[in-house]
Amino acid sequence: MRYHAFALRRFLLFALPLLVLAMALFNFALEAFGLAPDPALLARLGGAGSHDLPGWVVLGTWCLEALGLSALFLMIHGRQGQEILYGLLTGWIAWVFRGPLLVVAVVGLGGVKPGPWWSMTFSWFVLYSLCGLLLGSLAQIAGLWP
Repeated sequence: MRYHAFALRRFLLFALPLLVLAMALFNFALEAFGLAPDPALLARLGGAGSHDLPGWVVLGTWCLEALGLSALFLMIHGRQGQEILYGLLTGWIAWVFRGPLLVVAVVGLGGVKPGPWWSMTFSWFVLYSLCGLLLGSLAQIAGLWP
């Protein structure tokens, strides 16, 4: 499958900042409604130290996630007209690695208690589903196919 070069550039130009903005707004909403996990509580329950990451590290990880989600979407996208479906599949594939597999790695390798980590996987599922829907919608609007 080939993409129209101008449409691909336009898709990436809008997809990357839009996904970073979606991740930032989602985290802001979690904190505003009191749904964000308390790092001190996670540290007490999990046995690890509480560390606040610098803002540039958080922004950098959001940029890396946005790039990875966009690339994954472009790799798995199949037919024109099913962008929303492939967007959701992209989000759910990414969630598997950010959600359950990350929790298993943290719990298994880090020796921390699993309770608070499993509760965060649901919010990550919502976030990645939303990001996938944004990618699918943006692909329809950008017209990636010649």
